[in-house]
Amino acid sequence: MRATAVKERVEHAAVELFAARGVDGVSIADIAAAAEVSQGALYRHYRSKDELAARLFAEAYFRTGAELAAIRAAEPRFVPLIGAMIGHFCALYDRDPARFRFMLIAQHDLLPRVTDPGPTPVEVIEAAIARAVAAGEIAPVDATEASAVILGIVLQTALFHIYGRLPGPLSPRAPALTQASLAAVTALARERLADE
Repeated sequence: MRATAVKERVEHAAVELFAARGVDGVSIADIAAAAEVSQGALYRHYRSKDELAARLFAEAYFRTGAELAAIRAAEPRFVPLIGAMIGHFCALYDRDPARFRFMLIAQHDLLPRVTDPGPTPVEVIEAAIARAVAAGEIAPVDATEASAVILGIVLQTALFHIYGRLPGPLSPRAPALTQASLAAVTALARERLADE
């Protein structure tokens, strides 16, 4: 039980620090001090800071991918599906902003090093878009480009909140972010049709 509690404290402290300073800006000593454990106790669970960061990132990233895949499986219609996914991201940010920041904003160095058979959040959104195109719910659009604008709208809103430019939780903004995302996807489809 004690080892589990130490591991949880280490992981919580690491996520908070990685989100605030980036992985390179944090040392093992910083994590141990924030978790109120010895460096030796930390090393009993993780061989290095990089291993800790990669594992925490992978767990959060693929867990979110699985959660979005469950939402996609439960909702076959595109518009409410995108609304549910964006609502999920906003609720995640409100519930655990450090984990959200670490996973979706401070991820650039970790993402290429992570391998897992599970779906990523990006892959799930791309699959939802491809399914909607195949079903004729939306006009043909590049699924990668469309997922980029959807995630971009959510992430830029989160960044403005982090910078103190937007007050309050993100969840009440989910319907407006959904409308903005759908409008952006529609605009991409129109542009593609115009180019053909």
